Amino acid sequence: MPERRTIRGANSRIARILAMSRASVAAPIKRDPVDPAAISATRSIRPDTTSNIQHGVPGLSPRRIVPQVLLGPKAVIVLLVLAVTLCLGTLIYVQHTNSLIVNQDMETAVSLSEIAARFDHEDGNLYRLLVDEAANGGSPEVERRLSGIRRQIDQISADLINQQKALKPLDRLRTDDVVVELKKYNEAVVVVSSMLEINFATSVALLRPFRTNAYHVLAEVKGIAASGIADAHHHAEAAAWRTRCLVGFVTGAVLIVAGLSYVWLALAAERGVQLRAEIRRRGKAEEEALVLARTDALTGLINRREFGATLDDALKTTAAAATRLSIMLIDLDGFKDANDTYGHAAGDTVLQTVAHRLHTVFGTSNTIARLGGDEFAILILDDRDCGNVMRLAEQASGILHQPVAWRNNMITVGASIGVSRFPDDGTGASELLHAADIAMYDAKRGSKGGVSLFSASMEAERIERRRLEQELRDGIVRDEVRPFYQPIVRFLDNELCGFEILARWQHPRLGLLSPDAFIRLAESTGQITNMTKSILRQVCVDSFYIPSHLRLAINISPTQFEEAGLAETLIAIMRSEGVSPSRFEIEITEDAVMDDIHTAERVLRTFRDSGISVALDDFGTGYSSLSNLRRLKFDKLKIDQSFVKSLSESPESEKLIDAIIALALSFNMKVTAEGIEDMTAAAVLARKGCTQGQGYLFGKPASFTEMAHLLTEFGHVAA
Repeated sequence: MPERRTIRGANSRIARILAMSRASVAAPIKRDPVDPAAISATRSIRPDTTSNIQHGVPGLSPRRIVPQVLLGPKAVIVLLVLAVTLCLGTLIYVQHTNSLIVNQDMETAVSLSEIAARFDHEDGNLYRLLVDEAANGGSPEVERRLSGIRRQIDQISADLINQQKALKPLDRLRTDDVVVELKKYNEAVVVVSSMLEINFATSVALLRPFRTNAYHVLAEVKGIAASGIADAHHHAEAAAWRTRCLVGFVTGAVLIVAGLSYVWLALAAERGVQLRAEIRRRGKAEEEALVLARTDALTGLINRREFGATLDDALKTTAAAATRLSIMLIDLDGFKDANDTYGHAAGDTVLQTVAHRLHTVFGTSNTIARLGGDEFAILILDDRDCGNVMRLAEQASGILHQPVAWRNNMITVGASIGVSRFPDDGTGASELLHAADIAMYDAKRGSKGGVSLFSASMEAERIERRRLEQELRDGIVRDEVRPFYQPIVRFLDNELCGFEILARWQHPRLGLLSPDAFIRLAESTGQITNMTKSILRQVCVDSFYIPSHLRLAINISPTQFEEAGLAETLIAIMRSEGVSPSRFEIEITEDAVMDDIHTAERVLRTFRDSGISVALDDFGTGYSSLSNLRRLKFDKLKIDQSFVKSLSESPESEKLIDAIIALALSFNMKVTAEGIEDMTAAAVLARKGCTQGQGYLFGKPASFTEMAHLLTEFGHVAA
């Protein structure tokens, strides 16, 4: 039948559409938009990324808003799979829904076609039955067959009513009409069958409208079935278009997600490379920091911290093995002067050369460290012979005294070396270092460039020095350091013209101490300025009992020139005590002006502007140049006593004195000779043109009370 072929054709077309849809959906799934190299690179950097976050790489925040599993490269793959799965699931669901709709339409159309075929069959049977009955007459068999046909017609009506739910509204109305017609048809069957017995021609006439009604019913049922088939075709076409659109959408979505994933993975891979580079840089920086924490960057030697750790380990090993070890501390002499004179670059060269020379002496079997500044330490293990250690120390001292070439200069520094031994001088690291430090400073005090082995007496001397330091601090506050006055005589008339103020310490325990016992201690402990202030105040008080025309000369230490405001402070003390600064004379040594000529010029100008005269003490023993004498404009030169005492025995000393006197007179400066102890030297100096003299011949340094008697002895003093 044509309807059957149409239905089979529709099913075949739907099957082809489904096959095409599945093929179009399966095609994008086979594509792999993710770069395997990028995935491999991303997976390879993931541990680095985690480590980087844990170690605090700059640019990464350790705080995580979402779990780590959602942040890694695997998340991109998971999201891509989820997106593809979701799209495929949606496609399958839509396709399944379309199939259900089309299948339902086709099933309805098939059912209606079957109903039409059944009606056509029953109608044909009824027609043949009625014709036979009209020709042959009625029979009981005809009644039974009519009842069966009527039941089939009723069943067809019931089946049409059941199919109404699956039909569109217009076809439902048509179905209602068909059901009504079938009811009429069923009723007409009885009427026609009863009329057939009357007359065949009349029966045939009655069958014509009956057959018209049957044809109408059959046409309506077939029309409804054809409408269902048309709906199925329409739905199939719509489903095909929806499928194509969805496949395009799914393909586009997958491609977009894949593209974004590829870009993300590429960026992640690039970031991974950056992270690995950053981690390598951080690792290198940590290694460098660890090296810097253990070594000295300038010399390459280990530093104080690492030396302490090495010493602790060596002490444990040595104590367990019952062996010995030695520690050397080396302090460079003259390094500060070289550093200040030639600059820090020269100082760095000296330190590097010292480190190299120490390696040549002690080799790699011993531990060499730079503790800081110009201080070095050496740890010597398995020391069985003290003499061998001292020979190494002497060898190191000798090689460190050799000049260091720097540009066009030869820089010479020395070294003071202290040695301590385990277990003789201590069992702990701090004890041994302390002992070596005491020995080093003993070598420095004895003669710079020496070597000293620690002994118990050094500790006693150190304790005594610390005690004396505190006693000096307290003695300055209590005015135990007092001014002593040594007279200065004018050769022209042998009259008194002034005093040099010299410090004496009336120690409550040790008695009267000379400057040699405490001046260097005061300078090294920073108490020299406080002592100068205390002496100046006492002199100002005494000056009211000293004739005003006598000059009072006060010595200034070279270390005091480094203090800011020194001149202003001393002048303020004089004025606060009611004494004119013009009564005073400041004596400085050549070393004081050579360290910083600009500072010396400024300080001396301040003194001179207030009326204080300035004398250059111990002239001839330092390195003053003629340009400095001219520039600083001294009022007086004082000839060092070493030249005066050798005047009668050394022609060289006499020539030097002649030169100094001639130089001073040429600059209009007075000349004072120190250390005069006999009349012969005084006469020679006066004859050579020396203007003033000072020494035991004229009087020893004396207290204020003794100085008052001296004034009486001189009688009328010079104006």
